Amino acid sequence: MVTNTGAPIRSHRLRPLNLPRSIGVELNKDDLPVTIAFAGKRRQVEEIGEIWRIDDEWWRDQIARRYMEVMLVGGGHVVVYEDLIGGGWFMQ
Repeated sequence: MVTNTGAPIRSHRLRPLNLPRSIGVELNKDDLPVTIAFAGKRRQVEEIGEIWRIDDEWWRDQIARRYMEVMLVGGGHVVVYEDLIGGGWFMQ
């Protein structure tokens, strides 16, 4: 058992992990990403894997997102989503 030191909790050191980052997305005629811009680079999409949608918390701050698993040319795999309420694309 760990002894309580009585030290105060330092909540100022807590920070959220895996926050969404805004990204630039160029879409094709089917509304699917063909390029993704993040971290100062533009990457071509090689393949779209799984696509799914989440609709949640309709009783308070509603969430509606369309997620996509994206494989990038030259390697790399990211999950991106489109915010269907507020607009914009994000990587998480």
